[in-house]
Amino acid sequence: MNQRKRQVLDSALQLFIEKGFHETSIQDILDKALISKGTFYNYFSSKVECFKSIMEQTRYEASLLRHEMLLNQDITDENLLLEQILVLMQINKKQNLVSLFENIFQSNDKELRHLLERYRLLEIEWVSNRFTDIFGEEVRPYSLELAILYFAMVHHLTYSHRIFYSEMIDQKKILQIALRNVKAIYPIMLENGDILITQDALQLVEEKKIYQSITKNDLIEKVQGFLDQLKLDTDNRVGTQFTESILDELQRKDLRLAVIETMLKPFREAFVNTPHAGENVELANLLWYFIKNGDQN
Repeated sequence: MNQRKRQVLDSALQLFIEKGFHETSIQDILDKALISKGTFYNYFSSKVECFKSIMEQTRYEASLLRHEMLLNQDITDENLLLEQILVLMQINKKQNLVSLFENIFQSNDKELRHLLERYRLLEIEWVSNRFTDIFGEEVRPYSLELAILYFAMVHHLTYSHRIFYSEMIDQKKILQIALRNVKAIYPIMLENGDILITQDALQLVEEKKIYQSITKNDLIEKVQGFLDQLKLDTDNRVGTQFTESILDELQRKDLRLAVIETMLKPFREAFVNTPHAGENVELANLLWYFIKNGDQN
């Protein structure tokens, strides 16, 4: 993501939070970002597409941090899972997205509500997979339903505590209590074998298709393009060196995924608070996905 596009997204997000999504016009975004209408439509086909890009960038950031947290750690560590779940909550809070989400869910805009529901489903899917890491493969057929129950408990416990006591409870405590309850429920599910929502429902999640086709050659092209841009308009020597090193590893015949994996966290950190931070997060996220799931031929 180039600096200009990042500027547009930041301006749009600030306006969506201050004025509301529906009350913000494209002209408002043009004025705040100091761009032309042509520039806006070069990036986004509509205001909804602009909002979608904001959501995707948030997910990329959360996904990248979660991958980094797992590096060389015990994937069955329950506390680590809770910290990973908190990541997206903290990003949403930091960017003041919670009130914007509530406003959208209270509206009659079906397109936006469907978009948020889709991202919520992706989060449920991620937790479903992590439950399998925590509880073992035998829970996989039940893990999606368990993840749904988990988030239902988190949501309603948080909401009810605020209603009854007029204050917010520590979010991690809510997550811990909900996880405790899920641990009590899943042995009963295993014993009875009853499932309302099976893993087949995950086929409804279309987002995976974006990543499933990623190949080593695709990544080489993306990293090379990123490196070419860095050499043109930055003096970030450390960031450039990490980019060159990752490119060298991708171009090796004997691909060393473990080496690339160890470089990804410092690669991201080298671009924090720089004009290339957004593009770096997207690229690092693709690299993480490739390491875990990609076509490495």
